[in-house]
Amino acid sequence: MLLNPHHSHISTTTMDTKMCRVLGHAIAVLFLSTSLASAACNKDDLKALLSFNSSFPPRTLYNWIDTEDCCSWDGIYCDDGTGRVTSLLFSNDDFNDFDPIDLVGRMPPSVGDLSELVDIRFSTLPNLVGPLPRQLSKLKKLKTINIYNTNLSGPIPSFLSQLPALERLDMSASQFTGSIPPSLGSLAKLRYVDLSRNGLTGSVPPSLFSRLDRSALATLNLRQNKLAGAVPRSFASVAFGGIDLHENRLTGDARFLFGKSKPATSIDLAQNKLSFDLTDVEYPVGNLDYLDVSHNEIHGSISEQIKEATKLSYLDMSYNMLCGRIPSGGSFGNISSRDFSHNKCLCGTPLPPCKN
Repeated sequence: MLLNPHHSHISTTTMDTKMCRVLGHAIAVLFLSTSLASAACNKDDLKALLSFNSSFPPRTLYNWIDTEDCCSWDGIYCDDGTGRVTSLLFSNDDFNDFDPIDLVGRMPPSVGDLSELVDIRFSTLPNLVGPLPRQLSKLKKLKTINIYNTNLSGPIPSFLSQLPALERLDMSASQFTGSIPPSLGSLAKLRYVDLSRNGLTGSVPPSLFSRLDRSALATLNLRQNKLAGAVPRSFASVAFGGIDLHENRLTGDARFLFGKSKPATSIDLAQNKLSFDLTDVEYPVGNLDYLDVSHNEIHGSISEQIKEATKLSYLDMSYNMLCGRIPSGGSFGNISSRDFSHNKCLCGTPLPPCKN
């Protein structure tokens, strides 16, 4: 059967068009894959990192070689599209995904030249000493500071209030002293503060979380410091998911931290000098899992309403001045006598029966 020449011409043209389309698609895919490949380390960041490296003894950061892409170095994470360094993470914790690193000396000022940094972590580094460098205040995109279990010392610097993007501040288990700067309250996005296990003194600033959106959950951990004075009444309007003031020298009333509709999962006020009447306190029933008010001067009785906190798995009210019958039923079936011991006149299960 003879083909119509005109028809043959159309078929050939169609085939050529299809081939062009396939070839064009292949070129587009190749171009796209090339454009999506990780960009090389930015030259300004490379310069800052080499300066950072030179501040420590030779071979500390043994795979930091200036002829290689710095985005492949231990502790460095970059934005794939721009090659800018976004995270500086040095951790000897168990979850660390690179070989242990012992940073000996001070945190170098050159860290402030990594202008796109979003996340800094220096944890379990006992030979990292000295104060935080003021150059950190240059990092306007920084969201997270995690400095845990180091020997960094000096005051909590007020220049941290110059970091408008800061959301999480963890400077725990180190050697920081002095007072908590009230200027931290100017940070509108700061929702997580852990300054526990330091040597902090003075009072808790009422300004903390004052600019945080009232719908945002806040976390505050000031455990094991030497803080004194009253718990700020301004905290009554903060939506704490968790608050830990354990082992300080705080005094006065803290009833405003409680409330039936509050979102708290954990409240730890133990080992202070707090003094208030517990009788009419309402407990966060929706989420409360952990409550420790032991070793204070709290008086009154325990409301039956606490039984509505059905998620409560840990409770300690020992070493206070509480009286009256302990609520029974609900989660209280798993509470031991030591959790109510050394009070003025509590009675009922798990303590001896009430006399009337």
